[in-house]
Amino acid sequence: MKRKSVSSLKKKCDKVFSLWIRNRDQQCVTCGSRSNLQAGHYVSRSWSSLRYSEVNVNAQCVSCNVFKRGNMDVYALYLTRKYGDNILKELDKKKKPHQFTIKELETIYKKYA
Repeated sequence: MKRKSVSSLKKKCDKVFSLWIRNRDQQCVTCGSRSNLQAGHYVSRSWSSLRYSEVNVNAQCVSCNVFKRGNMDVYALYLTRKYGDNILKELDKKKKPHQFTIKELETIYKKYA
């Protein structure tokens, strides 16, 4: 039986979470486009504590997410309108490194698959 690794589970979680986000939003939160959607992170996913945050991650088109580097000014306005004036500070406070366990990743996978 093949043993699961954290890195392979993280890739699986990234895939199902991204699909879940794109299905939830169905359009780019920064420009309204409905094509070429991705899961755009307001706070970089390198801050693993927010990697799978349903607040921090929203659908963005390739243009906004990649070419406009997140279109961050518009993204910040979107988050503030949706979650309130303190959301950006709250996300900033939650920025910290986190080492996922296999059990955590399996739970994340099951939630979004």
